[in-house]
Amino acid sequence: MKPVDYFDRIKKMNRMIRSGATGTPSEFAGALGISQSHLFRCLHDLEQYGMEIRYSRSLKTYFYENDNELSIYYSLKLIADSKAKEILGGMKLLSRLCHEGLKGYH
Repeated sequence: MKPVDYFDRIKKMNRMIRSGATGTPSEFAGALGISQSHLFRCLHDLEQYGMEIRYSRSLKTYFYENDNELSIYYSLKLIADSKAKEILGGMKLLSRLCHEGLKGYH
């Protein structure tokens, strides 16, 4: 998975959690097009960045227990081959964001 796709997924997760419309873990994973185990890894990643995520069985939704904000911004720029340089910085950080999300992307 490309980093942009992963960040888009995290942004969608954030929107759904903020709106209280995730549904059950199975429904949430289905809405994101991932397995439940992958969902739990991504939720764990969000928690590593300070988002306190809880699940309400009565409301059947995930919610944030704290007031922290999650903002993700990124930019893409096409670089001509003649000006391109191999840049590996940041891949370690990106690979930590979601264990399966970046397999094979180096």
